[in-house]
This record gives sequence, C-alpha cells and structure tokens, in this order.
Amino acid sequence: MIVIGLSSTAARSQVPATTTPSGIRPDAGSQAPNTQNGNTAGNVESVTVRAQRRLLREKDAPSAVTELGTAQISQTSVGGSVATLLRAAPSVYVYQQGIGNNEPVLTVRGVRGLEVAQTLDGVPMQDLLSGGSGSYLSGILGGHFNLDQIGGVSVYPGVAYPDKSTFGTIGGTIAYTSLRPENKAGADLFGSIGSFGTWNEGFDVNSGRMDGILGTGVDAPKMMLKYSNLQTKGFVDYTPARYNNMSFAFDKPYDQGQSLFQTTVNYNTGSGLTTPEPLPLPYLQQNGDFSNYSPDQQFQRQYNDYFTLIMKNDTYINDYISAGVTGSYLYSDTYSSTYGNPSIFAPNGEPGSVAVGGANPFNQTIAGFGEQSAQGFGNPNYDPTAYPYNPDQTKNCPAATTAQFAAAGATSPCGYNSSYTKLHSDSYILQPRVTITPPRIWGIDNTIKIGGLLAKETEAGAPNGSVTAGQTYYGTTSEFAHTPANLTAGFDGGVQRTIYEGYAQDKIDFLDNTLHFTPGVTLQTSDTSLRGSKVLGGTPTAADASSDYCLTFGCSYGSYKIHKWDRTWLPFANVSYDLDKILPPLRGVSLYASYGTSAIFAPVQDYGVNAAPGAGPPNASIVHMYEAGVKYNRRNLSLSIDYFYQHITRDFGFFQNQEVGSPGYNTEIYSNDGQREMKGFEAAGIWQVSPDFQLFGNVSYTLAKYLKTTIASVTAQEDQFGLAVRGSPITGIPDWISTFGVDYDHHSMLLSGDEFNARFEGQYTGKQQTTIDLDGFTNIGPIPGLPAAFGSYQYYNNTTGQTTYNKNGGISPFAIFNLDLNYKMPVHGAGPLTLVDFDLNVLNIFNTRYFQYFYNQVSPAACGKFTSGPFKGQQINSYGCSTAFNDALPGEPAAITFSVRAHF
Repeated sequence: MIVIGLSSTAARSQVPATTTPSGIRPDAGSQAPNTQNGNTAGNVESVTVRAQRRLLREKDAPSAVTELGTAQISQTSVGGSVATLLRAAPSVYVYQQGIGNNEPVLTVRGVRGLEVAQTLDGVPMQDLLSGGSGSYLSGILGGHFNLDQIGGVSVYPGVAYPDKSTFGTIGGTIAYTSLRPENKAGADLFGSIGSFGTWNEGFDVNSGRMDGILGTGVDAPKMMLKYSNLQTKGFVDYTPARYNNMSFAFDKPYDQGQSLFQTTVNYNTGSGLTTPEPLPLPYLQQNGDFSNYSPDQQFQRQYNDYFTLIMKNDTYINDYISAGVTGSYLYSDTYSSTYGNPSIFAPNGEPGSVAVGGANPFNQTIAGFGEQSAQGFGNPNYDPTAYPYNPDQTKNCPAATTAQFAAAGATSPCGYNSSYTKLHSDSYILQPRVTITPPRIWGIDNTIKIGGLLAKETEAGAPNGSVTAGQTYYGTTSEFAHTPANLTAGFDGGVQRTIYEGYAQDKIDFLDNTLHFTPGVTLQTSDTSLRGSKVLGGTPTAADASSDYCLTFGCSYGSYKIHKWDRTWLPFANVSYDLDKILPPLRGVSLYASYGTSAIFAPVQDYGVNAAPGAGPPNASIVHMYEAGVKYNRRNLSLSIDYFYQHITRDFGFFQNQEVGSPGYNTEIYSNDGQREMKGFEAAGIWQVSPDFQLFGNVSYTLAKYLKTTIASVTAQEDQFGLAVRGSPITGIPDWISTFGVDYDHHSMLLSGDEFNARFEGQYTGKQQTTIDLDGFTNIGPIPGLPAAFGSYQYYNNTTGQTTYNKNGGISPFAIFNLDLNYKMPVHGAGPLTLVDFDLNVLNIFNTRYFQYFYNQVSPAACGKFTSGPFKGQQINSYGCSTAFNDALPGEPAAITFSVRAHF
C-alpha cells in the first residue's frame, strides 16, 4: 500500500489504527465506547472486538493503492477539483483549463481518464455509455460530486480487487468516499476569496447523534447538510464559471453499531464559458499566455446539473456472514451553446479576420471545421430535415464575408454559426453483496466476497447520427430562438446500455496469518443499443425518397438500429507474504504480487451510423496487468515500491474518410486492431521525524508506447484521431512524476488547544511527448483497415492531416510548488462560536510558466489542386490552406486563496 503525505488530520481520517505505524501520528479522533442508554461497557466491548476482528479479516492484501485525504484536499484548495486532487498520487497526471471542476483530463499509468473507472462509496460514477467523464466536450463543468463533498479517495491503478474494480476500466479504479455526518452536533459557516475573481461561500450543519425513537447511543441516527457556491472569472480570459454544490447525508447504525444504513443526496450545477480547444500559439504569443477569443468572435457555453441518490445498507448477520445492497439513481442535464462569428472564417480554411500568423481559431460549429463545402445544399452532409433553412442566406451575414465566399465558389458559412443542444441521461444501479468469514480451519482463514452490479444508463434520442445529442437547434446569430423551426429532426430514438456483472473473491490467510492469497473472477456483460431516424446511413421513407430534394441530389437518411451484446471473464490473483515471523529484524516488511485483467466496452460513439459497410461496433478492449512490490510499515517510517507492466489488447481505433467526393466519403471505421503497453515503477515514503514534523514523497516512472500501427485516438483527451505507429511513445504521458514535501503540525502554539499546520509541497512533471499532423507524404507503413500503398493518392488522402507522434516535439519538464498554512483558533466566551479556522493556500508559489497540453498542426499552405507530380489535377487535401502552427493550453499561474471557517 502506498500512503503519501499524511498530515495529522489526514492520518486520522485515512489510516485505521491497526495499520498505522506506531511512530506516525495516531488516530486521535477515535471515539470512546458509549456506556449510556443501557449499554454496558462489557457489551459494547464485545461488539467492538467482534467488529475489529471482522475488519482485520477483511483487510485487503497489499497492492499499489494510494490513499489521499484531508491534507491533500486542503492542499488542492477550493479552486481545485476531484481530479486535480489526484496529482498527489504517483503515476497520475491531471490538467484542466480552469478553476473548479472544469473539464479535467487525467491519465493513470499512461491510460486515459476516459478508460478509468470512478466510484463514490462504491457506486460507479463514470458515464456508463462512453466511459470516464463522458463523450468529448459533454458535461465539462461540474459533476456528480465535487471536492468539498468528499472525505478522501483511494487510487487503485491498473486492476483493482474484484470487489473494488466496478465496471468499465482498463486503467484502474478511483474510489472516492463521501463526507459523512459527525457524532457531535455543530454548524460551520465558511468563505474564501482568491485570485482571478474567485469567491466561495457556504455552510454545513451536523445534527450529531440524535437519541430517540430511531435509536440511541451508537445506534442513534445522524444527518448532515452542506451547501457551497463557487464563482470565478478564470485564469484564461473569457472563461467565467460558477458552481453550486448541495449534499445531504443520513447515517443510521443498528445492531449495536455493526450494521449501517446510509443515504446520500447530491445536487450540483456548473455553468460558464470554456475554450473548446487549446489556442494557437501565435495568438498566445501576440496577446499573452492566458488570452482567449472574445465571446463576440466565438464561444462555447455550458450549463449542467447533476443529481445523485445513493441508498446503501450493510447488515451484520452474525460473526460469519454480513450482507449489503446499494441502490442508486443518477441523472445529468447538459445544455451547450456554441457560436462562431462568420467574419472569423475564410473559404477552404484560409486565414480569417482574427487569424494570427495564419492560424485560425478552432470552433465547434459546422462552419468552424474548415470544410464548409461539404455541408452545403446538395453535398453529402446536407440533410434538409436537419438544416431547414437556406445555407446561402445573407441575413445576419457580413456583406464582405458573403462576397469573399462567393468569389471563391465556396458555400457561405452563414447559417451554420450557432447551436444549442439539450442532453439528458438517467442511470439506475443496483449492487448486492455478501461477505462470508467462516471459522478457522487447520489454521487457515477465509474471507469470501460475492457481489454483483445491475445497471442501466439511457440517453435521449440522437439526431443526425450524433449519439451525444438529445435535442439540437441551429441558428445564425449568437442568441436565437430554440423553436421547432430551428430544431433538427430525428430525435425519436436514443441509446442505452444495460450492464450485468458478478464477482467472487476469496482472501485466504495461511501460516499463522503471514501468507495471503486472494484469487477472484469477474463476469461482465453489456447490452448496448442505439436507435434513431432521419440520419445519414439509414433507409429513407417513401415520402422522403419521392421528395424534390432526394430526386435531385439523392437521399441518405432514414431509420436505423444498432445493437451489440458483449461478455468477458476477468480473472484476478494477489499473493503477499509478511516477513514478521521468519525474519524478526524485517518485521513490517511485506512482499506482494498481483495479476489481473479488466475490460472496457466500446463507447456508444463507436456505434456510428456512418460506419463503413460490414463494420460493426468493436469488441471489448482488455488490459492484462502484472504488478509486484515491497512495503515497509513500522514505527515512524512507511516505505513502498512496486513495478508494473500493463498490456492492452484489442485497443479501440477510429478513422473517418474526409476526402470530399471519394466513394467512401464521410464513412467511419471502428476497429479493435490496436495494442499498447505501459511499464514502470512507483515508490513512496513517509518519515515521521518527530510528533510534529513529517517528510513525505513519491516518485513514479512510466514508459508507455504503441505495439502496433493502427488507427487510433492519440491524445489523452481523445480530441485528435489519427495514427498510432508501432514503437512510438503515447503522447501526453509524463515519463517522471513526483510529489514531495514537508508537513509541520503543532498544538497549543499560541493558545491552549489551538493547532497550526504548515504543508509545503512540490510537484514535478517530466517530459511529455506531443503530436503532429501528417502531410500525406510520410510513409508510416501499412495501416490495418486502410488498404492503400504508400505513394498512391488514396494513401495520401488516408494520412493527410492524421495526428501522430511528433519526433521533434515534446513538453519540457516543469515543477510547481504549493503552500498551505492553517490555524485553528479556539474561541471562548463568544456564545455558540467555539472555533475559527484560518487557511492560506498558495498554488504555483513561484509562478512557473508551463504548458499542460501542446500539439503541432501541419497544413500544406496551398489550396486547390496539384499542378505537377503524380497527383497532378487531384485535390490537394480537405484540411484547409493555413500554415503550420502549434496549439497550447497554459498551466495555472500563481494563485492565492484565503479561507475562513467559523464553527458553532
């Protein structure tokens, strides 16, 4: 187990007394046995002993798990997110474009966050349809839970134990725990002010144990209500955001505290403006690292709300059997608006009015993709039921723009400049489980866990082949009416995924509880379907087929249904040995090794209605993980080191034919041809130098590369599809990552009963590889699924503009340093006020300038057709005529936040 950077408060909240080294700050927050209300000390003691014995029997064998708690949450500050918190763990890299829970992108051991499972109190929180946070640019502000709604997190990289692994992951499981009610009644008022116009305010109320008809003493129920509001202008220009977070928690212990019923309700909202893509570097160099296009030029705006209900019950039946069940309901609503002023575009992607150094802004409107000619009347992407207005209209269109496009013989961008999308999804989840701890037989203990998952997520209908859209409206101006006249047709279908999962594992303890073996297996199945109508790729109705449009230009839209049933068996095994008995000088040393497999099913985006003939959704992608390590946990020192190897097979790939006029234009290929590997090591340590003074640190090294040449999404955010080349490194993955620092915690420094904590932390990020777009004349060898030889015009078209590893690129290593100062001051004689907590948090204290994300775009800087050579007379490409340039996303500069909390 890797436990990093624990302050006194973190140690109290994260590490059970049975596992904390004797020299590390003890669990001072534990509660003494309750002897009131008819419970004798002996009865409570016997119950407590049984409970402790059961917990010890159920304790996981060692693995490379990282625990983060109160100290790391405080260090992250109110402007961080549940993702940026994970920067404190080895092998985890995180970046996001703004303050709060703002489109975080993460990797774990080189695996993308969209391939990593996330749970809250064991309930899967990732999008079951798409994986991770969901489809690209969908629901990127806020989330089902946020930083001020959790008490800690366990990071299980690779493959977790079957009872922790949950559904849909080839990168590990990030298991968050929710805030729970406290035993003592109280209330807090809190507020923060910080850099970039950041404000946060809120309250929380704890009922404490409520002795009454529902229970007394350890069986008394308790409740908590918390609300917070965070608003910020953002450190990037024109990216304001606001978040509202509400949490309710109810705990009802019973059976003398050995059984527990819990209810958790979260309702969160997030809204604001975001940057849809990293900005062109020439623009940043001219206008500043944190500049952005103004909303009158382009914007992407979102308003999202998320509801989460979790009802969980764990029942102690006897000393040998306990059973539990969790039922959950989640929904999310996403409202997205995009706009691109037509004056910023130019025909065929040439430099527009706001271009700097030949670089145009990227925009999420149809006109923003530089391929307007493919969208116009009579062209393959035009659907009269989807765009029910004249695409050449001049209303609200600058005269100069109209003239410019007319002179070039291109379709005017006007009419494609604004969109509004409403998306709604529902998830229903049921998780039964049972734990069996039979009596010891021949000195052997067993802890058997059996459980399952039944879940279903549905999403509203998907017009125009976009499985991420519920209802979409198109307009010409930044604000337009969302009326039926502007509504795209064909949202009478939808997508759904139903999951059936079962697991079984047995922790077997041999040789006087020194040798531990944990085998397990998981069966996962997925039933996924997508239905819709009036989209490209289906069969037109008789009425449509006889319409003037279809008779003139042909008709490629109609109803469709795509369905796939997947099933995988996933074995797991862990073995560990404690050296305490055979080598007393090495007491506290444990050796362990694990092997596990896990799977992720194809996202619904891969159920495309434009799939090439004969190509269906791909099968599940599989990871095979091998891991071995050593941990030392004794007295005032905790150390661990592990080596890992992960091999991903049947990796997903995607390719879209963007050659206008070709027979397969606009068709898509979804494949299972890829392979990746990740290998490296992780190490961590805590040294409790004195009761007040602690040193902590971790370091990890990851080598991630492709094992086959194939079509693939080649960036961590999956915003660039292209070509993975055998032997090339995976981009966006730092080679070295390290977190290190010092924690000082002292009581009664100025006043009796006060507490002062100072935590100084450094975070080092090593070199990251970056991407480049191919020019069409580079031979990368045969490409599975794209049968064309190098030198042919088809090979040129297949590779032109495809994103791949840049041999001459990369992001240089950087280090940032953070400081968190906290002072808890007791208050006497001020009525109900008992404590005031002051916190000063400084992120990137030395204002280090760095890029979080970077890639190079290459265009041929020419338009029209080839005038010489073997391709004479052929179209140069469909990617536009701009010059080569880089895009970049800057990291957050120095930021200061001051917070005050009053406790009553």
